[in-house]
Amino acid sequence: MSYWEWFFKSFYNRKVIAYSRFRPITTTIGFVLMIIFIASIPYFISLNITIVSSVQQLDRILENDLPDFHLVEGTLVMEKEEVYITDEVSEGFFLIDPANSLTEGKLLELEEGIALQEKEFLFISNGQIQSISYSLLGLQELSKEDLSHRISQLLNFLPILLTIITSLLFVGLAGLGFLSITILAFLALFIKGKRKLEYRHMWIITAHALTLPVILLYWIDILIFPIPFTAFALSTFLIVLAAIRSIPIPKRHKHSTPS
Repeated sequence: MSYWEWFFKSFYNRKVIAYSRFRPITTTIGFVLMIIFIASIPYFISLNITIVSSVQQLDRILENDLPDFHLVEGTLVMEKEEVYITDEVSEGFFLIDPANSLTEGKLLELEEGIALQEKEFLFISNGQIQSISYSLLGLQELSKEDLSHRISQLLNFLPILLTIITSLLFVGLAGLGFLSITILAFLALFIKGKRKLEYRHMWIITAHALTLPVILLYWIDILIFPIPFTAFALSTFLIVLAAIRSIPIPKRHKHSTPS
């Protein structure tokens, strides 16, 4: 069976998932990285589009008449700590909140826009909040005018920065995926019954059982409506259970007694 046949059959064929226990662990690790990358494509595209449009909008906003503010050691400082907000921009809102007085829920109620909080930029779009710290952007000590100049420069550096951010996020998602597999594989040991399955077998089976839940549910989570993490774990565990049940239990050999 070719690699791609194995990939597509891992979506629905419990026997293929069960038989995957004989695949090398190195191949399985590569398989997990691939399905996490495929599952993350909508998220990465949405994130990159949101950040690019938000930085462009921020560049335009900083050219307007805003209250004076500056950064001191990577922290936003403004004379009045009251929230400044304006919707007199081309898209969404812009606010300055040095005291972090607005909760995530309140920001999401405002829909599309940009927020400058105590330690980071917040980009709000499509019901999601993406954050970038001032420190990550190399912004430690500067005024509003300096920030405007830096943002203009950032537009040229943005492709490289987005590549770095996307890579770091992928590493984080991959780490979460491997941690989930490790935990679920351990729990699956309690349902293997009398089948001769070791932990390494359970780990590989769980890794392949992750294919459908991770890709389908994460795409739904990003493109349609939020999916709780428990749904990923439960659906994967049920697929693991179905795969294990497809493995026959070894029969005991009856020893004939001598006459």
